[in-house]
Amino acid sequence: MRIPLRICVLAGVIAVLTSCSGNAPTIDELQWRILLRDDGRQRYEELAIHVRLSDADADDDPVLLSLSAGRTGLIWRFPREDWRMDTLEGTDWIGLPSAIPLEGSRLPQTLYTLRVEDLAGRSDEITFRPDPDRLDPEGISWPSARLESGRLVLEGGDGPATVILRDIDGTPVATVSAIDGTAIGDESAATWELWIDRPERSQGFRLGPYPLSGLPGE
Repeated sequence: MRIPLRICVLAGVIAVLTSCSGNAPTIDELQWRILLRDDGRQRYEELAIHVRLSDADADDDPVLLSLSAGRTGLIWRFPREDWRMDTLEGTDWIGLPSAIPLEGSRLPQTLYTLRVEDLAGRSDEITFRPDPDRLDPEGISWPSARLESGRLVLEGGDGPATVILRDIDGTPVATVSAIDGTAIGDESAATWELWIDRPERSQGFRLGPYPLSGLPGE
């Protein structure tokens, strides 16, 4: 049976109108920090990002977050399968893998743009600029941390410290506010890392992750 041409045209118009009537995702809130990272092998800056999104079409409509560094040509792409759900101060956030320098120890000094896209390519974006006068990884005194007999030995650092315990897949299993001498341990954890806040909330230290069994790098 042949379908009348006018019906085909009408169906096409409806399809176009339906696709155009969708809603773009929005970036509702952004938290970011430049962390001074010591992973046991290298020391460098990393950009940690948490974001809250909304989409009137569906919660699973946003599929890509990307971060671009000004006119440097650097773009970090984070498809939905790379996102993780974190809870910060009782609120759910999307956490992204950290953006790290492609060379050297510092991230570019420029304006950054975070962009979200949905299945239809609709998008929203937000910009931010790290402090150009922030600490230089190559010109500071670094804190150090290790475990001895299940207790934290912390040297240096001038802010609140937090130990995050993770399982073998990297999923957090416990978070402990820590000072020198705090007992650290969890049977389900495989690694630990230490976060130290600085008075400037846009910066901080991240040491690790290290094996839970002992010294960093063991």
